[in-house]
Amino acid sequence: MHKAKMLSFAALLLLVCVAHADTTIKIRSTTTFEGQESSTHHKTYFRRGAMRRKEDSNLVEIANCDTKTGFLIDLNAHEYRTYNVVRFWSPAQFDDYLRKNPGSAVHVEINTLDTGERKTFLGQTAKHFITTIKRMADSDSGGGEETIDGWYIDHERPDNRCAPKYTRENFLYLIGTVLVMYPQVPQFTHTGPVPDGLAVKQTRTVKFAPTKDKPSGQTITAEETIEELSDAPLSPSLFQLPSGLRENPELLRGHSITPR
Repeated sequence: MHKAKMLSFAALLLLVCVAHADTTIKIRSTTTFEGQESSTHHKTYFRRGAMRRKEDSNLVEIANCDTKTGFLIDLNAHEYRTYNVVRFWSPAQFDDYLRKNPGSAVHVEINTLDTGERKTFLGQTAKHFITTIKRMADSDSGGGEETIDGWYIDHERPDNRCAPKYTRENFLYLIGTVLVMYPQVPQFTHTGPVPDGLAVKQTRTVKFAPTKDKPSGQTITAEETIEELSDAPLSPSLFQLPSGLRENPELLRGHSITPR
């Protein structure tokens, strides 16, 4: 269950801050579930105009932000299928959902501290922010606390789902939380500066409160480091469907993207 939460969290961290024509971002991610060995994997994001590409192991996603469609490609199986790019709820849609489902709102407190520390990462000056997210215990959850310790530079974040501009002002997308899961919706109270920009080094620690299944609670740590950042021009062919693939409409139906 908590692994699914971490995957949902990852999907929330997708928005644009400062536009660059072409961008390549290579990320190393390490996740540790308390009492288990850590797992590490690498992923790469490419951006050229309205086109997006994400490489994660043998899986490739290519998205067109103009048409809101894309390809999911399994390089090992030499197969692909088409999909519709995920739609982000607008503030009006959130308000409408809560009007119809008032019991779904969950209060979450966020506090961000600018430590004042500055370091150079990838040739750019990074600011050090520490964000604390708290959900109190209620009838649906034992609550918990998240801490995001990150170094941020002035650059857009990875974006393979064509995030609209309003997401940069919505804390559900800007910071996110795994302490509240759909159909519940977090309502944030935030104090301190906004930790915008690209996190070149970030550690998110999630401490879930004790439950009947886990009397001692559970801690999950997710670390991400940008290993390469480039704004060099990219070839248009990188965003085209490779030849020699066969279409499989059922390819990875459990994937997080939305099929056509």
